Amino acid sequence: MTVVASGVIDMATVDQLEAAVATAIVDDAATAVVVDLSEVRLLDSAGIAALLKGRRQGDERGRRYRVTGVDGMVAEVLKITGVYDHLVDDAS
Repeated sequence: MTVVASGVIDMATVDQLEAAVATAIVDDAATAVVVDLSEVRLLDSAGIAALLKGRRQGDERGRRYRVTGVDGMVAEVLKITGVYDHLVDDAS
């Protein structure tokens, strides 16, 4: 199942991302959850925390979880914070 995020992911909008990811993870039809950030132009610490929370929830439910569409400023933020390799599967 793919969750598509767009725009700005920060304190004001992160609840929407968290809810969408949580819904995808508990969906019994989903064997994997992909979070597509190709339309995201800004990601702050709240967004990073939400992505990591989704990864943790996916691991707990045995769901494959990865973040795709990462480039530009979003990629730099994930690399600087040290979570890029934990979240992004470059092979996909």
